Amino acid sequence: MSETGSVETLVTNELTLRLRQQELVAAFGLFALREDRLQASLQEACETAARGLEAQFSKVLVFRPDSQDLLIAYGTGWSEGVVGNVVLGADLASPAGYALRTKQPVVSNHLAEEDRFRTPAVLLEHGILRAINVIIDGENGQPFGVLEVDSTDRHDFTAHDTAFLQSLANVLAAAVERCLRQLEQEALLREKDLLMQEVHHRVKNSLQLVQTMLQLQARGIPEGDERARLQDAASRIMTIATVHRRLHDQGAIEGTDAGSYLKGLMGDLSLSIAPDAALSPIEVDADPITLSADRITPLGLITTELVTNALKYGTGRVLVSVRANEGGLTVAVEDEGTGFPEDFVPGEGGSLGMRLVCALARTPNAVTIDRSVSFGRIIVQMASAPG
Repeated sequence: MSETGSVETLVTNELTLRLRQQELVAAFGLFALREDRLQASLQEACETAARGLEAQFSKVLVFRPDSQDLLIAYGTGWSEGVVGNVVLGADLASPAGYALRTKQPVVSNHLAEEDRFRTPAVLLEHGILRAINVIIDGENGQPFGVLEVDSTDRHDFTAHDTAFLQSLANVLAAAVERCLRQLEQEALLREKDLLMQEVHHRVKNSLQLVQTMLQLQARGIPEGDERARLQDAASRIMTIATVHRRLHDQGAIEGTDAGSYLKGLMGDLSLSIAPDAALSPIEVDADPITLSADRITPLGLITTELVTNALKYGTGRVLVSVRANEGGLTVAVEDEGTGFPEDFVPGEGGSLGMRLVCALARTPNAVTIDRSVSFGRIIVQMASAPG
């Protein structure tokens, strides 16, 4: 082959290698964007680095601030027991440590003749002749670690190789930052969940304590209006506790499906005041509506109050329907009894429960009796948002 032909071949091979390195960086970037597991991205970076520099060995050394050293946390080509166990120095006399401290690439093409740094024992044990180290930067100036490629052949790493490896490390640094932030967010959410569970537990216990105190006080009073009022108050505390527990059990942060929430709540109600559900079954027919906690709670209290009255004073099946409308929600509760007395006016008289329903609905003339039907049917218009 002529000298010109040799030069052309070398140039072609060089261009092919550099194009391949660019493709590898781009492919790793796509991988890191799609991958949520930090470990997978770190290991893929090692394998990509080795392929791009046509080397047998590569590793990610993670900086450990507490011990001020570098752990070989991920890698390819190393003998068993190296990755995850071997620790290197992070001082300026260490090639990886120098790259970490100065944020400058370190290229050692002739380790046997290297007088700038000490050669780590693990490299000597594997017959490494040349190495290249670049920093994996982190947040707030705190480095994450070093990406290193090692080879047992006698070729030289070039400036182009350094640029490839640093580009790969920069993409890896962005992936590390994204994954660490996600892990921090997940940890914060877990902490929030634990705190919320503790709050719910305390609220539940407090409501149960208040209910028990009212019941005990009622038992010490002779039959009459005062005792009935205490028993009524204890019953409503139990209702609030049930609504609260059911909302907590749903576990939804952004919103709760009204239909499934009410079905569970009505099941609780049946067990507590209508154990023979065959005589007074409760059915729920609700539009697909997702409500926040500050809207689902009054809906639960209103529905529980209306259904409780239906179970006490009505007969047969109880049907709950919830419909969305432009102004908010329409809640209707009906049973198979003879209906409400002619002189019954919602919100008037001594009915604390009905006054509570009117207050929770937060709309003028919120409660109406449907007297166009022969059975009991009461309708509540709820505002679109809590007041």
